[in-house]
Amino acid sequence: MDRVTSWIARLVLVFLYIPIIAVIVYSFNAASGGYRWTGFSLRWYGELFGDTALLQTLATSAIVGVLAASVATVIGLLAAIGLVRYPVKGSAVVLGAIVLPLIVPEIVLGVALLSVFSFLHVPLGILTLVLGHLIITLPLTTLILVGAFRTLDPSLIEAAADLGCTPWRTFTRVLFPLLRSSIIASWLLAFTVSLGNIVISTFVSGVGSTTMPLRVYSLLKSGLTPELNALGTLLIVLTFVVVLSVGIQQMRRILASPSGPAPAPDSTTAPR
Repeated sequence: MDRVTSWIARLVLVFLYIPIIAVIVYSFNAASGGYRWTGFSLRWYGELFGDTALLQTLATSAIVGVLAASVATVIGLLAAIGLVRYPVKGSAVVLGAIVLPLIVPEIVLGVALLSVFSFLHVPLGILTLVLGHLIITLPLTTLILVGAFRTLDPSLIEAAADLGCTPWRTFTRVLFPLLRSSIIASWLLAFTVSLGNIVISTFVSGVGSTTMPLRVYSLLKSGLTPELNALGTLLIVLTFVVVLSVGIQQMRRILASPSGPAPAPDSTTAPR
């Protein structure tokens, strides 16, 4: 049974990583179309960096992703502190209302947001994109940070207050260091979801605020080009670098923290 489970896990990993490997390999294909390998070439990376329209959409997606992830993480952290540290009657209802967009189809959210913006005469652009992406990223950050906050020992906050720490100093010296990993994880997840979103962006993007997924989708209608493979390869490499750097920082923090029991005293110097 263990051997069968092991083979199933390997097949699942192969199935997941074959498309990624194919994108990377064909980004160096000299052929201008199709999947027939004609030789190694860096031509499509040059084409990519010369495509100002595609790079502009990538910059738009990055700006919207950073803003949406940052706002969602801050609000999620404040919500976690309020719901866990200062619970009141109806806190579960508030948390349920925050995570409700997770079970509502995105196309319904997109139509609703477009109706609201049209009713309020809000021009579609970067602001509406950030607000739309905030709707789908805030539940994720809130759930992660609420779960992380509930694992903390409440006595740590009380001990900091007994020692004369102000609420802000308690947050910066006690809570934030303990929640740093969860905050980074929630921000990265929110940024990833925002960067790859296409449904909400279809309804709330305006002229001059087209995101990268929308641009790629429009290019797919005329056929997949190796230029898109080059773009995907760069995004994969960037993701790998970010994940690797975060993992290295976490490993350094774990290795630098004191662990294990204190060494036993030498029997020759111990008092008799």
